[in-house]
Amino acid sequence: MSFPSQCLPRLPLMLSLLLGSMVLAHAVVAQDGIDDIFDTPTPKPSTPAEADTDAPSPPAATEAAVPLGGDRSRMGFTQENVAAQMAELEERMFRLSEALLNLEPENASRLRLALKFSREELILQQMRDTQALLEEAQLGKAETEVRQLLAKLEHLRNLLLAEDLDFELKLARLRQMRETLAQLERIIKEEQRELAWSRSAIETQEELDRLRSRREDLESIIRDQNAVLETTTNGKDAATPKDRAEAVSGAIAREAGVRETAATLAADPLFAEREPAWLKQAIPHVDDTTTHLEADSLDPALNSGQQALDLFLKERDRLDERIAEAEAAISEDQFRQFERDQNRNRDATDALSRVSSRLGDAGVSLQKNLIDASGAMRDAEGNLAQTEPEPAANDQLDALKKLLESRETLAGAMEDLLVELRTELQAQILADLTEMYEAQVAIRESTEAQAPRAAEQSRTALIALAGLAKSEAELAARIEQLTDLVEITEFGIALPTSLRVLGREMLAVEALLKAGDATQPTIALERRIEEDLLGLIQAMRRLPPSTPPPPGTPLPTNPRDRERELNRLVAELKMIRMLQTRLNDDTVIVDETRPDDTPLSAELRRAIDALRNNQDEIRASLSKIGRQLEPPGLGGEVDL
Repeated sequence: MSFPSQCLPRLPLMLSLLLGSMVLAHAVVAQDGIDDIFDTPTPKPSTPAEADTDAPSPPAATEAAVPLGGDRSRMGFTQENVAAQMAELEERMFRLSEALLNLEPENASRLRLALKFSREELILQQMRDTQALLEEAQLGKAETEVRQLLAKLEHLRNLLLAEDLDFELKLARLRQMRETLAQLERIIKEEQRELAWSRSAIETQEELDRLRSRREDLESIIRDQNAVLETTTNGKDAATPKDRAEAVSGAIAREAGVRETAATLAADPLFAEREPAWLKQAIPHVDDTTTHLEADSLDPALNSGQQALDLFLKERDRLDERIAEAEAAISEDQFRQFERDQNRNRDATDALSRVSSRLGDAGVSLQKNLIDASGAMRDAEGNLAQTEPEPAANDQLDALKKLLESRETLAGAMEDLLVELRTELQAQILADLTEMYEAQVAIRESTEAQAPRAAEQSRTALIALAGLAKSEAELAARIEQLTDLVEITEFGIALPTSLRVLGREMLAVEALLKAGDATQPTIALERRIEEDLLGLIQAMRRLPPSTPPPPGTPLPTNPRDRERELNRLVAELKMIRMLQTRLNDDTVIVDETRPDDTPLSAELRRAIDALRNNQDEIRASLSKIGRQLEPPGLGGEVDL
């Protein structure tokens, strides 16, 4: 055995010493009357007869304060010592993981996993914060922090001593995959936004070119209309009838051109969809102008022509505003902003590519796709810098395709890992539930044995019931651990709810036994837990570890696959039926205790709220099962 591996067993020992120190600190902080440990004791009032004997009481009070200050210093020193030991432990875990990397990869992985947990949970910093709370005499907050630290250190010790390290590593890998997938989703969402803007910029550029072209046509109409008005004015002021007739004839010819061009522009979608339609409104005035000119009514012709010109000018002003908006939308500043955004998204992609190697085989293809996507993003940055949205959009589309391919690959690898974990977890759950059933039977039998003496308030019986309460609390803790694993691995639909309800029943039994209650209702609840454990074991044996098919998927034609999906449905519905049956039993019991006329007590309201919450959980689980069976094309929550 190598020297580093010889040092490995010492780490759990160091951690056990840390736990011992933390437990001692917690006991000191949580002891009765600790809230006034730093207060100077108030001397008892003395009677006149005792005045002489009470004279030296102030010095006694001063002396009594010394040990209390010593307790404060002792607690602070203990916490400081614990923090120093934790810092040393983290340093040793890091050095040993590096030394064992090639010699003993499994132990190195164990150490890295423990070190990662310690740093992510900020255990060392929390210890220092606790020391500060102790120095400031904030004992209530300090006790809460110490309890949290005890739980974290216990988990850390379990990691170092875990026999099934492979399962723990797979769970850690699953968390890493989910974190990676969440980061990838954010990158994809940002790249979709970049691509949408680039495509919008292409459309805006094309629209801007059309607007500028139409503005030239509109400017030509305005010039011609001004010319018509000027010619008409000249005809009105002409010295001879011949000059007047020539001016009017020229104005009529030019107004015909204005009318034709205005009608063409008015039919253009760039103007036709705008309200008010100034061009369409101007055309009747142009016609009136022509009619008055043909009738040699020059003053009315000038009025109609001016009205048409005013409408043309309004349309030009509105067109100028549209051009300004389009230019602002694709200004150089906008291109620079999206170039910076693209650069940040590329940096995020590169960072994700660097850490993707931690995902094992799945990380190899992921890293390749991310590198390709990063290269396409870099090309898009260059095109955005040149204010060229079309090639930038093409590059962004290439990057997005690679990102989507990465997501599909990662999701497939995560699904394979989930199936592996669920298969192992199923065996663990069945074994744990079987052990818990046997333990629950033993607790119930002991409760029945102690019931007669407990009814007589026998101290021996009450102590025995307190011990049974601790055993029941341990079962509830095991149920809670299983629930966490089931939720992490997304195993089953009704299974998490079933385990939570079972855990609440165990906690109820614990409270009853702790209070020395060994009556028939307590024993009946214990029997119900036994029945629920057996029912859950039977359902678990039929629940396949694979992920359910998407909603609307028909049953497989292959007989074995079809049987698997039917077993899944039967298992889920068995658990739902068990939950609903228990809820109905509890509802009947609560309803029997409900008064007819008097207002509901606070305790009864809490019981009703608990029933309502349980019903909501059951309904949510059944809705999820229903969505698995809904026909294709339907969405939303199934109406139950």
